[in-house]
Amino acid sequence: MVGVLVVGVLVVVGVVWVTVGVVAGVLVGVLVLVVVFPFQLFARLDGGQRLLNSSAPLFTPARISGDVAGINIISSAVNTFNPVMNPQGGGSAEVPKLVAFLSAKTGRPASAVLALMGKTFPAVPNLLEAIPLTSVTAELPGLVSFLESTLHATSAQVASALQTNFPAITQAITNLPLVTQGWDNVPGTAALSRFDGSPVRTVPQVRDYFKDDLIPAAGASAADFHTLSAPVPALTVFAPILTIVGVVVVIYGVVLLLISRRFGRFLQRLGSPYSGGSVSSSSGVPS
Repeated sequence: MVGVLVVGVLVVVGVVWVTVGVVAGVLVGVLVLVVVFPFQLFARLDGGQRLLNSSAPLFTPARISGDVAGINIISSAVNTFNPVMNPQGGGSAEVPKLVAFLSAKTGRPASAVLALMGKTFPAVPNLLEAIPLTSVTAELPGLVSFLESTLHATSAQVASALQTNFPAITQAITNLPLVTQGWDNVPGTAALSRFDGSPVRTVPQVRDYFKDDLIPAAGASAADFHTLSAPVPALTVFAPILTIVGVVVVIYGVVLLLISRRFGRFLQRLGSPYSGGSVSSSSGVPS
């Protein structure tokens, strides 16, 4: 009798334990499906894979090293033109000081120094007289008007003639106003900022943004990018796998739960002592 009761208790405990495990499995499967669909894993992982595919050319070692070399030469160009672009650069204010310095050292008047420089190094005084470049920009409308009057042509005709006969000069004088006017206030950068939050408005600041923030960040992230973008497995496989796993676990759990309940009812119909029946004291047969 005691042995039968022990066995009955163990069976009941086993059934309860299986039922709890099955219910927990069903809940896990449901949780997996909840993660997949409400959190839009299909769309997000598909988008992540497309991002990896389209960004792969950005993180090749050759391009990253080329980015560094390219921004370095651009940085040198910015350093060259920043002092002479506008009066704020300071280059134009130093021209008279340079002439006065040479005049004092040579004992020649300033006009003689300029004449000597013009004869010996003609490009240098021409450059010094041209800065700041904003002054050249300011003279361009007058130049166009002069050409219109001299050539008896409209501004469109003058522009066409210059483009046809002097394309390099035309390219320079056409783009110079865009550069001088945008040097200290680059169009479209009103909302741009460095990684530390400092504003990016001027050409030197744009250079610093690419040179010190963006390109180094790409270089530092290249190894992680290549780890994430490994071709196998693709990100797009995870959402379907999780969905299949979740559905299978739910179905499996429901089937086991039904089997467990049917087994419990089966025990009750048998009237076994561990399912709530009674045993005759004389024969041990359920009553």
